[in-house]
Amino acid sequence: MIINKNYVQFEKLNEYSNICHLFTLKPFNFRKGLVTDDKIKQQYDEISNIFNVSMKFIKPIQTHTNIVKCVTENSLNDTFEDVDGLITNIPGIALVTSLADCQGLLLYDKNKQVIGNIHSGWKGTLNRIVENAVKLMILNYDCNPKDIEAYICPSILKCCFEVDEDLKEEFENKFTDININEYISKGDIKDNKQKYFIDTTLINRDVLLNMGLEKNNITISDMCTKCHSDIIHSHRKEGVNSGRNISVIMLKK
Repeated sequence: MIINKNYVQFEKLNEYSNICHLFTLKPFNFRKGLVTDDKIKQQYDEISNIFNVSMKFIKPIQTHTNIVKCVTENSLNDTFEDVDGLITNIPGIALVTSLADCQGLLLYDKNKQVIGNIHSGWKGTLNRIVENAVKLMILNYDCNPKDIEAYICPSILKCCFEVDEDLKEEFENKFTDININEYISKGDIKDNKQKYFIDTTLINRDVLLNMGLEKNNITISDMCTKCHSDIIHSHRKEGVNSGRNISVIMLKK
């Protein structure tokens, strides 16, 4: 990844002159309640200035669902409540998700000129939100999965995603179509409970591969948000008052 002063970008996605994208770092903070609405607007203006273009930012009201919606001319002013992923082909619309350890997945089909921004925490991953996103791109925009590129933003990686046995078993039961045991490692026993580490990035990668995406079209950031909590907001590291990063993608007009 390309690390700038207060945001990072994917080198490959930067090669497309008609795409704006980034993942914010500290001191950017988009956590409502911790940051005023005026400050959030100011930060969005800063992002517009980075690209020197006008951007209409659309962010869904995320509640860890597996629901993905299309942004159309008729839904530009919708609130997208209980939605965790957005797809569009409209230039000038900046799709946004907020994150603090969860995966942000940026999707792009250069042939159909369609983009997506997906929020996939462990609940979204468990309920295959990325699969729903790809299905929506195929159904609504006639995308060919072989043309879709996926970019997984900085998120909590296997080294820090520690879970109890009940959640480990949920993943094993949900992902019988991939070799899930490759992505689960046994950790320590804490408070008389066996802990495990799960690689949700590779799980989502395999789900995308099963949907028909090409392996060389899937890029995974190697930045763990908890390990890099000095520059990235991390809920697991900082607790309930952690800030929020955002991922942004837009087709230029």
